[in-house]
Amino acid sequence: MSALPQLIHYLPTMHRPLTATPVLRVLVADDIAASRNHLCDLLHGLGHQAQGVASGSEAIEQVRVQAPDVILLDLLMPGMDGFEATQRIREMMTDRWLPVIVTSSLEGEEHFIHALSNGADDYLARPISPGLLQAKLRHYAKVLGLQSRLAAMAQRQRAIYDSILDAVITFDDAGLIEESNPAAERLFSCKDGQLAGQLVEAAIGAPLPELLVRHELPLRRADGSVFPADLALSDWSEQGRVQHTLLIRDLTERRHVERMKDEFLATVSHELRTPLTSIRGALGLLASGSAGTLPKAAVPLTEVAKRNAERLSHLIDDILDLTKLEGNQMVLHLRLARLDVLLREAITTNQGYAQRAGVTLAADLPEGCPQVRVDGERFLQVMANLLSNAVKHSASGDTVVVSLDWTVGHVRVNVRDRGPGIDPRFRGRMFEKFSQADGTDRRAKGGTGLGLYISRMLIERMGGLLSVDSVPGEGATFRVELARDDAGATVWTPWVLHIDNDLDSRRRLANWLSPLCRVEGVPDLQQAQGLVSQTSVPIIIADPRAQGAAEEFCLSLKRLASAGPVILYSDGVDQSFVDHMGLKWLRKSHASCEELLATVRSAIIKAGRQESP
Repeated sequence: MSALPQLIHYLPTMHRPLTATPVLRVLVADDIAASRNHLCDLLHGLGHQAQGVASGSEAIEQVRVQAPDVILLDLLMPGMDGFEATQRIREMMTDRWLPVIVTSSLEGEEHFIHALSNGADDYLARPISPGLLQAKLRHYAKVLGLQSRLAAMAQRQRAIYDSILDAVITFDDAGLIEESNPAAERLFSCKDGQLAGQLVEAAIGAPLPELLVRHELPLRRADGSVFPADLALSDWSEQGRVQHTLLIRDLTERRHVERMKDEFLATVSHELRTPLTSIRGALGLLASGSAGTLPKAAVPLTEVAKRNAERLSHLIDDILDLTKLEGNQMVLHLRLARLDVLLREAITTNQGYAQRAGVTLAADLPEGCPQVRVDGERFLQVMANLLSNAVKHSASGDTVVVSLDWTVGHVRVNVRDRGPGIDPRFRGRMFEKFSQADGTDRRAKGGTGLGLYISRMLIERMGGLLSVDSVPGEGATFRVELARDDAGATVWTPWVLHIDNDLDSRRRLANWLSPLCRVEGVPDLQQAQGLVSQTSVPIIIADPRAQGAAEEFCLSLKRLASAGPVILYSDGVDQSFVDHMGLKWLRKSHASCEELLATVRSAIIKAGRQESP
């Protein structure tokens, strides 16, 4: 059990605020009435409340009934003396601290030492000095007041902890559960306190190593049912013991909503496509004059309707593509093709759109372009998106240039405009779903924020990369990089070398990065050196934990990478260490799959450029 509930029950009974002259309830136990009354009068004169009893047994009864703040206890009383009463009080008071000050007129220190060993907190020799008594009571009032505030704060923290809607479980390094909140008890169908003392693996149905590194995992309830869970782990220490606090969020409802959303979007898109096709066809016939000459005023209206029908058709196509891509249902037909041929087709197809905006599309396509393996239709879809995006952000009279170049391993397509450029704050998320710049002028250009996201996913499925370079005020250049597939080329294929002593971590990272590149996982530096000596230099991702001295390990990684990208993916280092080593760092327990993919994607682009002659 943690210290938090114990501290809550440790509340003192002094409910008054801590002031310069705190008022205490003092119980005076003395069998001599004159002495007892004199001490009570003295306490009243000092501003405290006092109650007198004549024996040790009466003192114990009053402790049960009245719960005083402090006890002044005479040691020499008939029947139950002060020594026994002190010991009995200490045995009773298990939920809070009650200061016991013993008094005596006996000479010597032996009886006071004996009383302190029996549980007394302090002593006063008779006759009692009013000044010394006042000083001692002021001290105990301060301690009790601080304790009261600490206990109130602990009680507030407990109330917050108990009201958290997500399950929270704390366990030690061995996986033994020490504490859980009510939400965890409900989620795993346990009564209050039943989770404590169980092994976390048995209680929630997931191996401990997986819980320490995974962000999403299927877990098991007490009835055997399995549910998807989002996990967030934090590590902390208490008296040198490492503790793990796991926050668990049940994703069942979210997954259900996502499925409903995807099904709804797919159904609506399919249902809209058929009537929209008819509408577009009818508008095309009207605009062409097949149904007779239109009145002059009706011609522009027909054109507006036709353009909006086209725009709605593109939106439906985007939604369908998004659903297929995210559901891994889109089949790409990869065939050998020359990009210069596809780019000329893309420019011709989008020339009309550019002319309406007063923008010129220009091509710089050298002869002898190597072949690449792509889905031609999907590549043209990507180019249509990049070209329309460049045209939308270009002023009338500007030129958008499409160029092509290649290296020993890659073919690169560049789409360059002279528009306002991209805000650096937006660049990091511009390839994410539904991302749009916040500027009013850009929002006025229209769009759903899906085009670049779909384009990135399509290019990555073809084994390539989509990136952008931009300087605000000087335009932007979007780049598509694809691997050459001609027989004479020595192709650099991006791959990741993952060095981690944890097998589960290696498997998880390989699964996350599989859509992007090949991943080779090894447990240590020795095996990593053997892999690198047999093939090209990779992007290195490593966890220094269990690899010896961290600094020496990182220096070996930098030598192994030969100036290539090195990413530390670990909870065993901090920001000052990675700054000192000059390395990129992702915290393993916090970095999402999307963040890891984005970091590796950037590293692949950098490494690919280094491989170029």
